[in-house]
Amino acid sequence: MAFHDAVFPEEISYGSKGGPQFRTTIVTLASGLERRNVEWRRVRAEYDVSHGIKDPDQLQELRNFFYARRGRAHSFRFKDWGDFEWFNQAIGYGDGTTKTFQLIKSYEPGPYQYDRVITKPEQGSLEPLIVGGETFVENGPTTGGGGNNARVAYKVNYSNGTVNFTTAPAAGLSIILPYGRFHVHARFDVDVFDPTHDFWNYQSWESIPIVEIKDTE
Repeated sequence: MAFHDAVFPEEISYGSKGGPQFRTTIVTLASGLERRNVEWRRVRAEYDVSHGIKDPDQLQELRNFFYARRGRAHSFRFKDWGDFEWFNQAIGYGDGTTKTFQLIKSYEPGPYQYDRVITKPEQGSLEPLIVGGETFVENGPTTGGGGNNARVAYKVNYSNGTVNFTTAPAAGLSIILPYGRFHVHARFDVDVFDPTHDFWNYQSWESIPIVEIKDTE
């Protein structure tokens, strides 16, 4: 269904558990040797937010959010408190032609680096990009006399995580995001809201699974 540009209640997600998940098929041969096959090239995170509910008011807030999302039907923004920031992230290099770059987060730079696609940056949280050593403000004017000194205006799409330049950055120029925050594109993994009545006027929900939406293979 549709993506709702709404953030899952952060005071509840703060007490959640979960994180990145891959899927690997392993076949063990008679000799004891293994054959491993990567089923998922891109990560998909899973969470359980039941431990984040601290009082009846929060449960009611969660109920309202669940109704608005129609259970599993509509996706939303979710804050993973263990991993929600960028620090000096390289998002690409200019080639003089490419104008659109996808926001990513890199893990373990080097020969085994993993680049995670980020599609839901947090509105207003991104510091100005540094292109070829110069700082540029989002939606700023295009100025300069061309070449490596030309100022390049850009705009961030906060729905799909792309950075769109008015003029393609010159070949070889690095594009760096000094700091920013992002959300996980996620949905509920249940269609039933079934809390337990523990005490008078108090309820709890033992398991509230939330899964990431994979926007790309």
